[in-house]
Amino acid sequence: MTKRLALFSYGLILSAVIGVIAALFLIIENLLSELVWMTNNQLLQILLVAVGGFILYFLLKKWPDLPKTAHDSIVELKTSQTIDYQDVFVNLLITLVILTFGAGVGPEATLLSAIISLSIWQADNLRYLYFHYDELKQLHFNERMKRLFNPFAFRQKYNREIAPKAIKIVRQKKLLYGIFALNGVISFGLLLRQTDQPSFVTKLGQTNWNVRQIWIVPILMILGIVFARICKLVYRFFTERMSKISFSLPTKVAVGTLGIICIVLLEPELLFSGQHSLHLLVSDWSQKTALFLIGMAILKLIFLSWCLNFNWRGGDIFPLTFAAMILGFAAAQLLPSFDKLLIVAVVATTILSEMVSPIISGIFLIFFFPIQLWVVILLVAGLLYFFNKKVLS
Repeated sequence: MTKRLALFSYGLILSAVIGVIAALFLIIENLLSELVWMTNNQLLQILLVAVGGFILYFLLKKWPDLPKTAHDSIVELKTSQTIDYQDVFVNLLITLVILTFGAGVGPEATLLSAIISLSIWQADNLRYLYFHYDELKQLHFNERMKRLFNPFAFRQKYNREIAPKAIKIVRQKKLLYGIFALNGVISFGLLLRQTDQPSFVTKLGQTNWNVRQIWIVPILMILGIVFARICKLVYRFFTERMSKISFSLPTKVAVGTLGIICIVLLEPELLFSGQHSLHLLVSDWSQKTALFLIGMAILKLIFLSWCLNFNWRGGDIFPLTFAAMILGFAAAQLLPSFDKLLIVAVVATTILSEMVSPIISGIFLIFFFPIQLWVVILLVAGLLYFFNKKVLS
């Protein structure tokens, strides 16, 4: 086997392993959540959340800097040109506890952090094979496999001094990493499909919008921008206030646990990230009043902020998407003469663009809406991107 073929084959195997680990994380999280919340006894649910709080406390006591988010991993990578991936499975374990016991956050931040860390692990393994290829060829097959598939040893960190700098090799490396990433995504998707996991995307119905209704779009965008910026100001104020109070770790975890218990008592449908609750908007909540929906969206945002500030940390994209969608349906209730999904698409895209980013919202939200609304979603996201980039910068 040539060196090039060995690197290619080895990279495919490792990228498939990363995809399988990511899929297993979601599968285990779904199984544990179903196991914990299979009871309808509210008192037992509260007791289980309290148990989850104790488990989280003992984990965070030992690993206080976890869970890492994708942002944390990117900052670490930019700073040191590498990542300490020794704690990747502990990171996933802590997030499993947070998600399983009902925190109003998503899996995406930790999952992306783990994928980034494991990708660096993959690169270090490939680098070891590249620089020790001749040595490995001299070894017996079993010894060679032990080295290549030892998860804890026989890796080589990035070193600028010895890294290949030839343009052709650099281009080949970028191409290979693109192929490996695609292979990981395919492995991830296949395992989720084969195990019948619930879809990340809920289709929200059909649309019959027409260009005569387009005049409402800028009005909805302005209202969405105002609402999102008020929410950001309130969140920043709340976070700054919390940072000035020296809570101990057990106090922070306990206060976060109390927040989850409050949601159990007030509105259990708002538990978790919201990614599997979007169906409520086209079923149980479809006949609810706009006031009810606005209240649920605000409560979801408060719950998200509470969890993030009291050590029940995780991703915010799915919770923010859920809240933005709820507000979109509330606006649609107030404007019955307009196409419902047109209103929802514009409001949700505007709010999510302001709270996360126009690029993420534009790409992410099109999967929830009929293709006829994609141009509207992308137009709104594009306008907000231009406005934030050119006008506000």
